[in-house]
Amino acid sequence: MRALYGQRLYLSASKAERFSACRYAYFLQYGLKAKPRRPAAFSPPEIGTFFHYVLQHTAQDATAAGGFAVVTDEELGRFTDHWTQRYIHDELNDFQEKSARFTYLFRRLCRQVRQGVTDMAHELRAGDFVPLDFELNFADPEQIAPITLSDGEVTLNMSGVADRVDGWLHDDKLYLRVVDYKTGRKEFSMSDVWYGMGLQMLLYLFALEANGGGRYDCEVLPAGVMYVPARSRILSMPRDADEESVSAERAKEQRRSGLVREDAALIEAWERGDDKRYIPIKFRGGKPAADSLASAERLGLLDRHIKKTLAGMAKQLRQGSIAADPFYRGQQENACLNCDYFDACHFSDGENGESCRYTPKLSAEKVWALMEEGDANG
Repeated sequence: MRALYGQRLYLSASKAERFSACRYAYFLQYGLKAKPRRPAAFSPPEIGTFFHYVLQHTAQDATAAGGFAVVTDEELGRFTDHWTQRYIHDELNDFQEKSARFTYLFRRLCRQVRQGVTDMAHELRAGDFVPLDFELNFADPEQIAPITLSDGEVTLNMSGVADRVDGWLHDDKLYLRVVDYKTGRKEFSMSDVWYGMGLQMLLYLFALEANGGGRYDCEVLPAGVMYVPARSRILSMPRDADEESVSAERAKEQRRSGLVREDAALIEAWERGDDKRYIPIKFRGGKPAADSLASAERLGLLDRHIKKTLAGMAKQLRQGSIAADPFYRGQQENACLNCDYFDACHFSDGENGESCRYTPKLSAEKVWALMEEGDANG
């Protein structure tokens, strides 16, 4: 294991998620570096790269032009078109040697990324948080101190890139939120966090709390994390659906998912007004539901849980744990569903002593209770 992974363990947030999903898949991908055969096509990861590229550069242009509050949708459209054409030229060689179908499908993506930029702008205009960093690299000490965890036996160096970091300055304290763009259906889940998955944004948030004071020259406090959909989902609606029903369904799609610090002033700064459409909190009877809220004390508890989880992963890696133990929550949600290494693994639940790790969906309150129990027991 030391020969495969080195004397010091280096994990990215995505590697940690892979290990939590299935240790054998992690071993094949990062230990043996086995690579799946892929047809030449614009795959989902490449779609994500394109969306991230355009969103990042367009947001940087908007910030340089005075911020989203003053930049018009028309200007944003010009920024978006510029970076889209730049990507086509630099990465796709102006569609040379690409089929007509590929070009058509990519043009459809261009319309979606334009909509994604407009949606991002409307969300930022609705609140007091402003973008401070784009593509913040936690592996670059010139940007921010690296994340290092050690339990005396194993030293773990964590790396990763935060898509966007937003800040709100209040009472001489800088509240930070970490934003992750998602082109798929990924949603934040405390249940996933308990099982060691979906740690990425939280890991960055707590690293910024610990080491961000030097970068931003201010006391830093965690405000929360948020997944932002980078592309619009096609709505499944009846043919005779009226405009009001369609608008209501689209409004649901605009709601982000994530975790927000429990603070009335911060919630208002996240998104002003009574009609909050973007903030990752559901409202019941005009009051925010507790599912996506966390007090300052619970955020500290979450920080300790994540450190403990990562230390446990590091220890298992050092001990050579490569069991095929995919997580399983259902036929449409399990580690084997889209695994590149299924043909090498041939995992079959219940055969040859193999079994899935059943990870039932837990409520947020159940997860907090489990974390508090674990924290009390050390």
